[in-house]
Amino acid sequence: MTVMFCNAENLFDPDDDPLKDDDAYTPAGDYHWTRSRYWDKLDAISKVIVAADEEQAPALVGLAEVENDTVLRDLTARSALRGAGYRYVMTDSPDRRGIDVALLYRRSFFKLLDCESLRVNLRPYGGGPTRDILHVTGVLENHDTIDVYVCHWPSRYNGMEQTEPLRMCAAKVVRASVDSIFRVRRKPYIIIMGDLNDGPDDPAVREGLKAHQYSKGWGLGDRELVTVMDPLDGGSYKYDGVWDKYDQFVVSASLMNGLGCTGMIDAEIMNLPFLLTNDDNYGGVKPFRTYNGRRYQGGYSDHLPVKMQVGF
Repeated sequence: MTVMFCNAENLFDPDDDPLKDDDAYTPAGDYHWTRSRYWDKLDAISKVIVAADEEQAPALVGLAEVENDTVLRDLTARSALRGAGYRYVMTDSPDRRGIDVALLYRRSFFKLLDCESLRVNLRPYGGGPTRDILHVTGVLENHDTIDVYVCHWPSRYNGMEQTEPLRMCAAKVVRASVDSIFRVRRKPYIIIMGDLNDGPDDPAVREGLKAHQYSKGWGLGDRELVTVMDPLDGGSYKYDGVWDKYDQFVVSASLMNGLGCTGMIDAEIMNLPFLLTNDDNYGGVKPFRTYNGRRYQGGYSDHLPVKMQVGF
């Protein structure tokens, strides 16, 4: 099966939510976010998801920057995805802009057992409200239980060093939950995916998550975490002409060992041509996003999606 993560980049509906700071994405807002543009955005995201697997729709799709239940209902039931039979779960975070994370799942591959939102308290580190972590537990066709985490860690907006403690805090919330699974699950299968706003070798990943390098993952005990994106060329996000691997998969070593029924086959950054556009400032290409500044261009996202194949 294919497991996929996509930062949908401001997937807002055009209605004003008086409880959230979403005014920019309304028809009268800074981005003149009309219902027509909203439906075009849904079509774009559905096209990205369909492109992840030539044979069938991905079994699991993690999403970041989705506003509410309305956009997920429209995406799964009123777009090109409607025939795939997706169900979804999502967080309801205190994030000021009202963006959340979600997981789409196909019931023919994944039977939902439980889900929870893990709150990330950044106040001791000088941060404000942020996105919850989504933790979902389910059973695969082969009866293996798998735990999936969908993350959107705090950004680097105020500088990498200043915001590093915020991402470290988010990483430790995930790690504490993973440790609780390691204590009770005889054969734990874990997939952590998301926009971590950090690369595989950054402190929040190596120290906060306690995730090992991919090259060292083979043969580790089942109750260890391993980063997946290390050996891949390029990146999923481009800033000032430099590509970074902010969109990641981190898995339990049990998925790499191949000793059980379920195992990871490979991972990939989806650098498909239609997701890219020329980078006039720095050369080469960059993600083809919905807006260039405030100019609407009808692209997809400022991040490239990532996908992973899992065999069972």
